[in-house]
Amino acid sequence: MDRFFDVGGPVYRVLAKIWGLMVLNFCILLTSLPLVTTGVSLSAAYTVCFKMHEKNDMQVIKNYFEAFKQNFKQAMVFSMIQSLLSVLFIVDGWYFVQTFHGITLPMVGVGVTALFILFITQYLYAYIARYQDSLKNTLANSLKLAVMNVFTSILLAGMSSGIITLMFLSSNLFVFILYMSVFIGIAFMIFLKSFLLLGIFKKYEKMKEI
Repeated sequence: MDRFFDVGGPVYRVLAKIWGLMVLNFCILLTSLPLVTTGVSLSAAYTVCFKMHEKNDMQVIKNYFEAFKQNFKQAMVFSMIQSLLSVLFIVDGWYFVQTFHGITLPMVGVGVTALFILFITQYLYAYIARYQDSLKNTLANSLKLAVMNVFTSILLAGMSSGIITLMFLSSNLFVFILYMSVFIGIAFMIFLKSFLLLGIFKKYEKMKEI
């Protein structure tokens, strides 16, 4: 029984993971304050989570800021593009809602395009965290991964959109999810996603397709 609570025991490992994710969550929020750096923060967070899964490496702050610096240039390009596209989709969506009554073909087109981009971004920043590649290859391979693993793509996108949907179901859920996101929720979501993505990456690494 004593070993159960020893350093290196299951309780200690779980508590260490929880603490590590709380620290990671703080790092993500801190470096995402300019908003346009959100993609860089995500890529750094995926680096940390990959190391947690593969090596049980809990040097969160060190690993995070090393990855943030290393991935900054490439992730920043995609982060800025994603920010611009997000604003464009929001403006288009608002315009269609205000102008048209009911579903129109342009609305469907914008929705499908936004969903497709959402699928790609589920892999994009994790790919940057995992590999050193050109901008062109990073985007192309993220697209391939999204198409070749469509069910996982749906699951990954659903994890994010599902949480956002829950927030607007009631004021209590909104406050609860917001509270959890401030302390651990964002990092925990990336931790779960990184487990799924790591399995996919390793599959193709063995096949030498990436």
